[in-house]
Amino acid sequence: MKRFQSILVAAFVLLAATVYLLPVSSASAQSSASLSIVPRKNYTIEPGKSVKDTLTIRNLDAERPLELQLRVVDFTFDDDGGTPKLMIAEDAPQTTWSLKPYLTVPKSVTIAPKSSKTLDIGVSMPANRGAGSLYSAIMYSSGAPDGGNVGLSATGVTLVFATIPGAVDQNLTLTKFGAYNAPREGSKGEYVYATTQMPRTIGFTLKNDGNVTESPVGSITLKHMFGEETVINDINPNKSLALIGQERTFAACIKLQSQDVNFNGSASQTKACAEPSLLPGLYTATLDMYYGQNGNNTQELTKTAHFWYLPLWFIIISVIVLLLIAYFVWRIVSKVRGYSHRKAQPKRSTRRR
Repeated sequence: MKRFQSILVAAFVLLAATVYLLPVSSASAQSSASLSIVPRKNYTIEPGKSVKDTLTIRNLDAERPLELQLRVVDFTFDDDGGTPKLMIAEDAPQTTWSLKPYLTVPKSVTIAPKSSKTLDIGVSMPANRGAGSLYSAIMYSSGAPDGGNVGLSATGVTLVFATIPGAVDQNLTLTKFGAYNAPREGSKGEYVYATTQMPRTIGFTLKNDGNVTESPVGSITLKHMFGEETVINDINPNKSLALIGQERTFAACIKLQSQDVNFNGSASQTKACAEPSLLPGLYTATLDMYYGQNGNNTQELTKTAHFWYLPLWFIIISVIVLLLIAYFVWRIVSKVRGYSHRKAQPKRSTRRR
């Protein structure tokens, strides 16, 4: 009995220590820059046609003018995330999806402090170009005016995508699906099948073996073992793309919340993942996803995955409850055995001889 009481005391001490040592989240400030540009341009251009457009570039610095060199470079993927890998070397081979031969931009621009300029750009598609996706990047650099390479921290980039309509090769394969821990500084993202930390995102990984970029849409239904359901209605709110040849991981927030962001005096709202308030237990996630370019058949992908969410406090309480149950079962069994033992013993005769 004393040993069992010692075990209970130790378990409660462990629970208190766990709650005390839980990590506290902190916010970090974002660094600012003097360059403000549009991050992405999207065009649909038929063979033999051209598109004229503009780029607006703003200098956020209140004191110094901004001198920029503009250059069109190809890009590919660096990993399964959304960060493009720019091919900035002068002798970099041209990709099969390159938009460089058809994209025209100015070579340089100077912008006065706290002002902006609008530049003319154009995309001309040859008449014999087949259907599919082409893309390159406009790189803005404030250094190395002689044409040498500069560090990516000194540049800004606008990604430019062009879709040539027609019958294309659409071929997405769903390779992974389930609860997902998004990448953090110093660590990669990973799928989890049993976790003590409340998952904020459900991930799915797609392999694009077609000749066109794809932006999946659809929903995810998350169901608890006791029936409670949560539906993620938009699995790709930022319209992110799976590039040609890329195996891309998308992470959909279980619960979204709006946040106010102040950047250089300009207020805006952004959405981020919030604590979804999940109950401990077994979850079943069902993905219902669609993709397809205009004029082509819409493709559907479905998949089901399972994962356990078992927070540490729940594990400790469960262990304590199991210990209590085991203790009371032991007490009951001991009493039953003692009663049976006493009943089985022969009664002593009290008659004198």
